[in-house]
Amino acid sequence: MITQAACWDHREVEQLGIVMATGVESAAGGRVRIIMQNVNPTALGKGAGGGGGGGPMGAANKPYRNRSIEGDTISEAIRDASREAPRQLFFAHNQVIILSEELVRKRGLQEVVDFFQRDPHMRRTTWIIVGRGDLASLLDEPGQLETTPAQRIDSIIDQRDRTSEYAVQRIGDFLELLESESTQPFTAVVETIPNLAVPKDPRHGMSIGQIPEPPEIIRLNGTAVFRRDKMVGWLSQYESRGLLWVRGEVKGGILEIPSPDKETISIALEILRSKTKLQPEIRNGQIYITVSVREESNLEETLVPLDLTKPETIKKLEELQAEAIRKEIESALAKAQQEYGVDVFGFGEAVHRKYPGEWKEMKKMWPELFPGVQVQVQVETKIRRTGLVTKPVEPMQW
Repeated sequence: MITQAACWDHREVEQLGIVMATGVESAAGGRVRIIMQNVNPTALGKGAGGGGGGGPMGAANKPYRNRSIEGDTISEAIRDASREAPRQLFFAHNQVIILSEELVRKRGLQEVVDFFQRDPHMRRTTWIIVGRGDLASLLDEPGQLETTPAQRIDSIIDQRDRTSEYAVQRIGDFLELLESESTQPFTAVVETIPNLAVPKDPRHGMSIGQIPEPPEIIRLNGTAVFRRDKMVGWLSQYESRGLLWVRGEVKGGILEIPSPDKETISIALEILRSKTKLQPEIRNGQIYITVSVREESNLEETLVPLDLTKPETIKKLEELQAEAIRKEIESALAKAQQEYGVDVFGFGEAVHRKYPGEWKEMKKMWPELFPGVQVQVQVETKIRRTGLVTKPVEPMQW
């Protein structure tokens, strides 16, 4: 007898409430609050979007709907949501998980990651980030280009290599760091900031039926740093790129250096590529790490006259660039070693690979050993191109 498999647990798309983003924050009485962003198929069917015309953005016209519900656990809260949601919640298309700063600082991640790790519909490629401020407001920030705030955050993260100013993690990689013997978890911070494009007169440039500029916009800003499952602090954009330099994850961005002649005027260099090598060494019981960075860039902009035909000018710019990269790395090292005492760089893993025997004893004391690790930073830079001109335009002197 031949048997055939059937889709016994299939669900028609019309029966599903597709979740695009999930926010998790603390609630009163030790409970947890879940905010789920669902696609609104009715509005999408009418052609409603984040920035087109077609009338005011009322609740019925919004391309998404946010639901907020509390429970003693995440599972209970999501199950209770079925009392309000006419469709079964479906997390396979969840693009981002946002954890409130208060939750990860005081309560920790244990119960949060346990649910998302066990749920069979949750993909390991989903972004996990920390939200500053009110999550309900963050997940209801209107936009002009993307249909939902979840898609907007996902699109911003896709552009991360253009600045390399925050370190973001997918939940699969984040869970691996959480279980690591040495490297501690980290991920990006998202918040809302004032929208400087809003005109002083709200009627300026508006036609009937158009959507005005939102008063605030979403921005990825810095990196949250954890000790085990609790957030202990955060790195600024400057320090975040220092972290990425050490981890060999800087793939682009603009690096500003002072002019060789006028330190108050900056020169902009476009980062093309970089490569980092960690070399651990143990001498007389002391751990040393040499961080070697090789970077290539193009000259993007200069506001001072420079004769770029002279090799010594290019060499001086490369030296200033190397010093700027070194300072970014040292700022991240100082914050991680002296203030937070957490290894987010992967130094412990580097020691483990080279000294597996010694690591068996070191790993038990790594949180105490890490702040005392001596780090030497070596940077080698190369300017590949200087653009279409060798000298900037200067006004004629009469």
